[in-house]
Amino acid sequence: MPARTQTVELDLPFDRTLPDRLRPMLSMPASMPFDSPDYAFEVAWNGIRALAAFDGARVSLWGRDLADVTGRFPEVQALKEMTPVDSIVDGELIVTDVEGRPDGAALQERLHATKPAAVADSLRDHPITYVVYDLLYVRGRSLMREPLHRRQARLRESVSSANRIYVADPVVAEGQAFFDAAAQKGLDGIVAKRLDSPYRPGQRHPDWLEVRAARQQDVVVLGFIPGSGAHRLEALVVGTNNDGIYSAVGMVVGGFDLLTEGRLRAALEPLPNLGKPPDSPWVDDRICWVEPRVVACVRFSEWTAGGQLRFPIFDRLRLDVLPLECVRGPVIDSPLTDRPHHGAVQLPRLPL
Repeated sequence: MPARTQTVELDLPFDRTLPDRLRPMLSMPASMPFDSPDYAFEVAWNGIRALAAFDGARVSLWGRDLADVTGRFPEVQALKEMTPVDSIVDGELIVTDVEGRPDGAALQERLHATKPAAVADSLRDHPITYVVYDLLYVRGRSLMREPLHRRQARLRESVSSANRIYVADPVVAEGQAFFDAAAQKGLDGIVAKRLDSPYRPGQRHPDWLEVRAARQQDVVVLGFIPGSGAHRLEALVVGTNNDGIYSAVGMVVGGFDLLTEGRLRAALEPLPNLGKPPDSPWVDDRICWVEPRVVACVRFSEWTAGGQLRFPIFDRLRLDVLPLECVRGPVIDSPLTDRPHHGAVQLPRLPL
């Protein structure tokens, strides 16, 4: 009997329906960039994770918190012209500057546009690009148990880059050069994904590793100090979730401009007031302690021995992240290989 040289996929004509919504698979932080033929490397776009489903009539879009955001990002409807029926893709919503780099301030402007008139204005001023990097369902069939390299091959066969849709083009093996190229372009880092990894919806798993130029942490706001004069905010007290209990891990005093200060005060002032947590290291009577509902991302240098953030700086609001997700996770040791380093690689460029 001759050896089999390829696999054949049967597309049986049974009725199949897509799941209502899935949570995205998430990465874990790694200690340093690395080379490995077992990994595909992608840009860490610092956007908003969003999954999109096309049922043949319309494209539905939802965030990692499962909130429906279809009406707020009409650009993603372009998937109807380039995606097979009954498909689900995983991707990220970003706004770019003229150099094709993520523009965090413009993305925040877009995220705060919720009413139809505001969406129409921001659609013109800050158009969204949907970066697609995984195919979870195609023609009603789940691919999530398939290894990443097969899902990405099917993705490239099924969806093409056009309009405001960009299919990610990962680099295999050359992680160190890819990280260097990203840093030179002012990008925050890269994501490394094992080529044999299945898709684990809703899980944070070491098969996907993120390597950042600066450390980042999602935190929940536990309190704030009001500002004076033109400045509406002086500081944020932030914390992380530890088995359902929120512990203060730092005071953030920088990184927010006047517009962000106003948005933070508008989000925090309506929240119920709470008493000072018993483990709080701060005794400042000006701190307004609030119910932990608002999530932000901060950059910092390191964790102290006492479990505090050293030099935390506000980066952005995380409207798509739940407070319970603000967990301090371990940093994974990067895989070490003896393969030679082959020099510079070219970053993929958004075709806009």
